[in-house]
Amino acid sequence: MVEPKGDVTCCAGRELHWREKPGTEPAVVLMNGCGLAMEFWRDVVELLDGVRVLRYDRPGIGGTRWPGHSPRLEEEVASLAALIELRGIRGALLVAHSMAAFHAEALARVRPDLVGGVVLVDGSVEWYSSAPGVPAPTVARRLAKVVDGMRLNHVAGLAFRWGSWFQSHREFSRMSMGRLTQIYRDADSLAMSTAESMSYERQGWDLQELRGRHPWPGVPTLLLTAADASDGQWIDEQARLARLLEARHVVVEQSKHLMMLDRPDAIVGAIHAMRAQAGEFTAPGVQPEAAGPG
Repeated sequence: MVEPKGDVTCCAGRELHWREKPGTEPAVVLMNGCGLAMEFWRDVVELLDGVRVLRYDRPGIGGTRWPGHSPRLEEEVASLAALIELRGIRGALLVAHSMAAFHAEALARVRPDLVGGVVLVDGSVEWYSSAPGVPAPTVARRLAKVVDGMRLNHVAGLAFRWGSWFQSHREFSRMSMGRLTQIYRDADSLAMSTAESMSYERQGWDLQELRGRHPWPGVPTLLLTAADASDGQWIDEQARLARLLEARHVVVEQSKHLMMLDRPDAIVGAIHAMRAQAGEFTAPGVQPEAAGPG
């Protein structure tokens, strides 16, 4: 198993690998897309000078064991909420990439007391008409057994480069390969990445059902859509989600899906713009903290 670079803590029954940079409030919580590691946010973290930043890897990625089953939306939300509470964060600004948009929206709906704002970075958007099946973790288990103990440095490096080329404008020569190669040759990381991909539809469906039970609490929200990620239909789908969440919508030029690699400046600009709103938001039914003696 790859060695963790940060802390590992059990949160709501699941091990999370996390790192925190001290700074001013409100804190920014960086949420990885499907199968991605926190290292993808490196440029964003470096540009957020003086800002408190919490980033984390879901179970199986970055130095924790894969739990052995396909992740469900409810457990992703519960473990994230537990981590935010553990770190004593209030009014977090959630910055969620791709599939993590499901988790960010769900947390804002069920625990608005923890959330001050949301930035979705080319976030996943789905509109299902029927429930998908529950994914079996068999494929992920078999993959973990096959790769466990094998030397996959070369294969992992090629897979990482191919995936980054397909989803990013970033030049390979400018990308740090060492830590990411270690992660993606690891049996637990590969199994979890596979399990997350297979659970995508079910998590999207669970979010749709959750929307009916938990109205949107009016959390300040901004959607960043990668102009080069797909065709015009993708931008239209993102605009539809923005209307649902009463959010501002910005199309980011010169970016594919991995916007944190292509346009970290655009993400950081959005974070700075949203932090003031996040600091002012109070969830319905939650009493704001009284000011201390002045």
